[in-house]
Amino acid sequence: MRLFLIRNLAVVLCLSFFNANVQSHALEEKLATEKQPRIFCEEPTFDFGSRDASETVDHTFVLKNTGTADLEIKRVQPACGCTTAELEKKIVPPGESNRISAKLSLAGRTGELQKPILIESNDPTNPAFQLVMKGVVGADFEISPSTMVLRKASPEAAATASVILKSLKNEKFEIIDAKSESGKLIVRWDEFPNENAFQLTANFEEQFQPGQYGDKIIVETNHPRKTQLEVGVIVIVPTPIVVAPMKIVLDSQSQAPVSRTIILKNPSKDSLAIDKIETPDPSITSRTEIMGDFGVKLTLGNIIPSPSLIGQSVRILLASGQEVRIPFELREK
Repeated sequence: MRLFLIRNLAVVLCLSFFNANVQSHALEEKLATEKQPRIFCEEPTFDFGSRDASETVDHTFVLKNTGTADLEIKRVQPACGCTTAELEKKIVPPGESNRISAKLSLAGRTGELQKPILIESNDPTNPAFQLVMKGVVGADFEISPSTMVLRKASPEAAATASVILKSLKNEKFEIIDAKSESGKLIVRWDEFPNENAFQLTANFEEQFQPGQYGDKIIVETNHPRKTQLEVGVIVIVPTPIVVAPMKIVLDSQSQAPVSRTIILKNPSKDSLAIDKIETPDPSITSRTEIMGDFGVKLTLGNIIPSPSLIGQSVRILLASGQEVRIPFELREK
């Protein structure tokens, strides 16, 4: 009896295995005869060689449908924001080609670089196809700091800032010309002897409304490979600080020390912090008290009314770079 059962079980297993093989073979034959798309790229990896960090690499990848059904490109996904990829068309008929225009910004990059672009399609054998842009990023120049920031103390105040342009390969060069794209900056340059470097300085004197503005300085050089450099510029014009009272009024007939309270508020509702307080008389004391998130109460003490204070003022330097001056005024009661 047991032998009979064992023989039957063996027969069942053999039949099951045979049926599975037949079904698998049939599925393979079905897949082989069905129309299917196939994604193909003759050069899926583009090597841009050695490029400068200020450049943008452009390349066009050519995709081809080598299958027998329409190829549908569902998504094109670059690895990061430094890479963009534009698809020519989403549907590629059999035997036809499609183009992907890719751009890679090398700004802020250095050394070996490899950026993939993922192509998702309806190809059943390769639904996630990868393109790659790779190379080595070098630089002939260093700009330090990388962006020039001109911070005005007030809308009407002038502002000055500088950056250093230096040859990283210790090659001698000269600046032929330098000017801002907007034409609103006064630009000059000073050479550092024997260092193959220049200090580039910009002055901004026009009155602007509060806000943040972008500009750039185009630098023309006689460098054999890099005849033009761009320096990014940010101009920051702060909202004027509200000061009350706007003058420190003293009694000209009094000789006794007095104190005065001044309120400073930032109308933009940004935080307000005082870095330094300068008084014309070192015996004058000062004390600050925070008022909410964007106000400060300043108390000045031991102020002795004197004609010597006429034309003088209290100078307040804020952490934002702004400067507030509060003049003294003597009056007769």
